[in-house]
Amino acid sequence: MKHTVRYFCFFCIAFLVSLQTYAQQDSQFSLFNFNQLYFNPASVGNDGLTRFQIVNRSQYTGYQTSSGDGGAPNTFMVSASVPLPFIKSAVGIHYVNDRIGASGSQEVHFSYAYQLKINDNTLALGARVGFFNRFIDFSRLVAREPGDPQIPTGRIGLTQPDLALGAYYDATDFYVGLGVNHLNRPQFRFTGTGDPNALTPNVYLNAGYRWEPIYGLEIQPMVLLKSPVAFSGETFSVEGGAMVTYEEKYFGGLTYRLQDAIGILGGVNLLSDGSLRVAAAFDIVTPGGKTIKSPLSYEILLSYALPAPRLGKKTIVRTPRFRY
Repeated sequence: MKHTVRYFCFFCIAFLVSLQTYAQQDSQFSLFNFNQLYFNPASVGNDGLTRFQIVNRSQYTGYQTSSGDGGAPNTFMVSASVPLPFIKSAVGIHYVNDRIGASGSQEVHFSYAYQLKINDNTLALGARVGFFNRFIDFSRLVAREPGDPQIPTGRIGLTQPDLALGAYYDATDFYVGLGVNHLNRPQFRFTGTGDPNALTPNVYLNAGYRWEPIYGLEIQPMVLLKSPVAFSGETFSVEGGAMVTYEEKYFGGLTYRLQDAIGILGGVNLLSDGSLRVAAAFDIVTPGGKTIKSPLSYEILLSYALPAPRLGKKTIVRTPRFRY
């Protein structure tokens, strides 16, 4: 056990030291503990269930541009993950549509993780490959001089391949994961001149601890660290908090994003086996947070879980234990 944790830590450190880059802001999710696939391909299938999930985040709700057109960021994500225990693996796919004003991005990624069982614990190593599209919708921009032939019209977009790697260790009482995305630094150039705009690797380190003080009540402290590999105090982000789960059905908690916002989250696992999950989160910008025109953001999550597929015998349906 000690050697396993040591090897995992060594892998994480080596992974970070091997890269040098600058910052790039990806989509943000307050329900990050339920959406780990986005940050880390090695976390796919980590709950042992086949899961289909939809997340929609509306940032700075009600914000309007000077032209009256809504310009607030909005992120939509749909994902599916399937554990394959008969080959010690798991696979997943996710699609993200991220919009902010006239610009946005779309991505489709396929994730694979190889899972090593160590006593009752799991060490997973994962990789992700897919495509990342960035676009600008010039029809949503207001030109100072309408009709200027130098201003493009319509929607212009470019698509590039995108790669990510990750590692994830899940023990009985805690979990820790490390993911690094945009390893190939996809580049986008919307005009014939000038330097291309590149996606540069970001590091995501998330961890949580599971504590059950009394039967039926679970308390889970959790944290997510986000940073470019070349650390910068201006781009480093940390958020964390705690979630309480009662009878594996009802859950709620509080989070705090450093120098940004306080988050309130809650939800319920429905149906007799708890396979249908509904959750929501609300972010309230703190007084010392960013200067914005709307202090509220919200996020909604809906997921449905099925047992993992098995070979050679009928799949047994059991009540899934709600953990993360």
